[in-house]
Amino acid sequence: MVTTPLLAANIVIAVAVTLFLIIYVDFDPAVSLVVGSLYMGIASGLGLNETVSSIGTGFGNLMTGIGLPIIFGIMIGMLLAESGGARKIAVTLTGVVPHRFIPYALALSGAIVAIPVFFDVAFLVLTPMVVALWRETDIDYPVVVGSLVIGAAGAHTFIPPTPNPLAAPEILGFPLGQMMLAGLGLGIPAVLIATAVYVRLVALVWDADEDIEEIPFEEAEDEGTKQPSFLSSILPIAAPIVLILLTTTSNAVFGSASPFVQFLGTRIIAMLAGLLAAIAIFVSVVGKAELSETLSDATRPAGMVLAITGAGGAFGYVIQQTEAANALVDLIGVGGDGLAIVFLAFFIGMVLRVAQGSGTVAGITAMTIVAGIETSVTGSALALAALSGGMSIGHINDSGFWVVTELTGLEVTGGIKTYTLGEAILSVFGLVGAVGIALLT
Repeated sequence: MVTTPLLAANIVIAVAVTLFLIIYVDFDPAVSLVVGSLYMGIASGLGLNETVSSIGTGFGNLMTGIGLPIIFGIMIGMLLAESGGARKIAVTLTGVVPHRFIPYALALSGAIVAIPVFFDVAFLVLTPMVVALWRETDIDYPVVVGSLVIGAAGAHTFIPPTPNPLAAPEILGFPLGQMMLAGLGLGIPAVLIATAVYVRLVALVWDADEDIEEIPFEEAEDEGTKQPSFLSSILPIAAPIVLILLTTTSNAVFGSASPFVQFLGTRIIAMLAGLLAAIAIFVSVVGKAELSETLSDATRPAGMVLAITGAGGAFGYVIQQTEAANALVDLIGVGGDGLAIVFLAFFIGMVLRVAQGSGTVAGITAMTIVAGIETSVTGSALALAALSGGMSIGHINDSGFWVVTELTGLEVTGGIKTYTLGEAILSVFGLVGAVGIALLT
């Protein structure tokens, strides 16, 4: 019989083993998570065969719900980037607002473009536009860079169908529409408030001589290239959101949605609708000849995300099978019915983010750990807390840090004052939102 203290300790050891393999041995995160799962199950008395079976079940259960939607979402993002739709969204939003609101327009641009894609892709697509905008205005360079960071990070962290918030309902057992409402209803305000705070804070610490290496993109981009309209560019992003929220709204208003509405609001159909819209736009702008290659290019990052996300689901399922999460709660005295569980989810995500860099690994792992805790706190509050912690402090062990630093021509200090500072501020407001949901539901 494995004692309660040992069960709780096994979670800590399993996470430590996983982090050691990722950070010091340079193992693939998915492989590292599987190794950590093996230790967790075997050391906690689950048995050899049952541990392996639980790993497969946990991986498969999560992939059943989110595998195809993740693939479709990454394809949508790739098609928008290649067709010029992503840049069109950003240029339109920043072009219709007064000068003093440009940082907020940039943040919203980053958020909208990042909804169906990785943070890295959104930032890569929009960086030339942001640099060009800076050259045409008197806005400080860290303001335009940091605003884009906050917007893209906010959508990537809070709003499905990016992988972590898309996985949250499956892991924590609550409706996807609830995550969509929480992500949009709290994520977007958090992005705007965090941008306002960031703009004021970065002015106090920025030193252009020390923080900038060399700003890139001296030559203007070719404006003669055909681009889709703003409305058509936004359609692949808006369609899945509308279809998913349609089901949620119908359930709230009529008690239950019709079978056809429920069909339209499923993850697979909603994301497929967005993908078909993105394909139509891509073909109209770029042509059919490039379509197959672009979709094939999207499958490579999709495979990486699926592997990490699925392995995180396996790790969480093994923890649930051993009931180690409840043992950890009992040991540290965190009650399942109070706000302490929300702060625990944030803390776990933050520690994992600081330690190993990947927000995907940190968020998924934090959610899977708290998923095994018996609590009356609503799933969307736990998800926002875990995801906010997983976003909190990105630094030199995070690939996103280097994407921002290198693409915008910053020194390491400049990256810390834009990427690290911006995400840290946003994570605080994400936690505030999580606490608010927990108190009101």
